[in-house]
Amino acid sequence: MWKEIDWSNQSSWPLWLRAGLHMTGNNSVPYRVHLYQRIDPQSRPPYNWPYCRNVKQEAGIYLQFIYDYYYDLPEKILFIHGDPFTHSPHPIEAALCIRDDVHYASVNSFWIQDRPWIVWRRDPISQISLLYHCASRLLKLLGYDAELQLNPTKINPKDTNLISTYCCAQFYVTKQRIHHYTYEQWSKLYHVSQEPYCTAEHVPEKTGIPEEKRFGVAFEHLWHVILGLHSTNMQPSINGTNTDRCHLFRLSCAGSPC
Repeated sequence: MWKEIDWSNQSSWPLWLRAGLHMTGNNSVPYRVHLYQRIDPQSRPPYNWPYCRNVKQEAGIYLQFIYDYYYDLPEKILFIHGDPFTHSPHPIEAALCIRDDVHYASVNSFWIQDRPWIVWRRDPISQISLLYHCASRLLKLLGYDAELQLNPTKINPKDTNLISTYCCAQFYVTKQRIHHYTYEQWSKLYHVSQEPYCTAEHVPEKTGIPEEKRFGVAFEHLWHVILGLHSTNMQPSINGTNTDRCHLFRLSCAGSPC
């Protein structure tokens, strides 16, 4: 959380947040919230919650959580924004309906189809999309052959490759899937998140300019690869096929999006 809530007035916080923090007196809530604040490094009241630097959008917080709790993760985790309803009407209910044998699923419904890396500006030196460079760096830190992952058919120029995935980085994932990668690998990603650039010093990221937020945007277009183990140009959900996202949810569950 940053400015999505009035920190000095906890009674005004949204019900989903207060319930997950056990502020409502209802102890039967089926989930628990871990709240980070991005305002005061010393966590002084009213910001007396764990602190995460306000960098790299939601990816910065997600990596902070994995970095902090890798060896003490809950079995199932839902990563959501400070305002989780912008991209999904019922993200928490949807996550509670995911099948036990599923390790990763987006709880958002907006689909990005065939987005090329070149929609983001190119490096003035290499003439390759800066976001492609950033994505390549992040994947390499996790042990991927980034060029094969991002450019499997060896297209030239390589940043004309396409990305397809669910938008906007709100997803369910299991501890087991996060542990697919080592703590050392996640730590490297976390430390990169603290740097002022993702690609090179001559092209630093610029706070407040969406097209210059390369680290967070790269992760937004890679979570399905890293945690979903999908191809970069993921297949869309098609009813009646094995790509149908409804296979991921218990259909009889009241919060299922299917």
